[in-house]
Amino acid sequence: MIKKIFSKIINIFVKNLLNKLLERFNYLIIFRNGSAIGDHIYMSSIIREIFLNHNKKILLFSNYYEFYLNNPRIYLLFRPNKKSLIWFFLKNLKGKSILEFDSLFSHQSKEKHFLYYHKKKIHLAEAMSQHFNLKINYKSLKNEIFFTNEEIKKYENDLNLPKDFALIHSTSKKTFTKNKEWKVEGMQEIVNYFLNLNWIQLGKSNEPRLRNCKHLFDLDFRKVAYVVSRCSFLVTYEGFFNHIASCFEKKNFLIHVGFLPEESFFYKNNIVIENNKNIKCYPCYYLHCENHRKLSKNLLNESFVIKKIEDNLNIISK
Repeated sequence: MIKKIFSKIINIFVKNLLNKLLERFNYLIIFRNGSAIGDHIYMSSIIREIFLNHNKKILLFSNYYEFYLNNPRIYLLFRPNKKSLIWFFLKNLKGKSILEFDSLFSHQSKEKHFLYYHKKKIHLAEAMSQHFNLKINYKSLKNEIFFTNEEIKKYENDLNLPKDFALIHSTSKKTFTKNKEWKVEGMQEIVNYFLNLNWIQLGKSNEPRLRNCKHLFDLDFRKVAYVVSRCSFLVTYEGFFNHIASCFEKKNFLIHVGFLPEESFFYKNNIVIENNKNIKCYPCYYLHCENHRKLSKNLLNESFVIKKIEDNLNIISK
């Protein structure tokens, strides 16, 4: 018992001392260890805000460090693997100058998304950082990825991209929830309707292949980001590609099936296509709701989605 108390006192002393030392010399540690890739992307918008509005030297720990290579907002970038002991120490040393990018409700439930437990509809980036005790302008969120000139030359040679093209993907990541997805056949109908466009499908080789597309599968994250940076526009779901599109302010036709409120993933470059705000269960929040999947497919038919895209493309071209 005495040993436990003594250990706790030492831990608190070390934690307080370290946080004060970091604050004294204007250092700020931010860390994120997680499998949701999108979280690491939109964390960049918070780092951008802190860098621009607070005099801090940011030390970043991320298991998806690739997104932060060449980022001028980062003073030091650390690349521990997902199982490294460093995550244990960082979690136990959290304080004013050692901050975890994570929602306070992220482990609240296995049935509902953590945003359900926040009192108002907010962006995911705000939910993950509102405990930072720093003044952050959440209305001007913009994600960032930076390429070197050498990378750009290499990617251009490797990928052989057309001058103008649109991006699409056939499905969404299902390990967390299946409730962000619309339907593969709907995505195929979009491609079929706009056959005059060069279409590139991004994703993994085990995902359904769309016809009349060039397929770029299993690219590393930075190559994916580069392809997004070069496209004319995207057709996506809420998730990884939406957050990447924000980095380059690419016009993004986001098919929203109502799993989360629009406020949670919205960026200025989004054109959100939805038809679900009048149903009682919007937003859904439930990770495994079969009823939600049926509703979303019925409410958003192909002709409705195609018309929204066509109308906005006509406006853009004028």
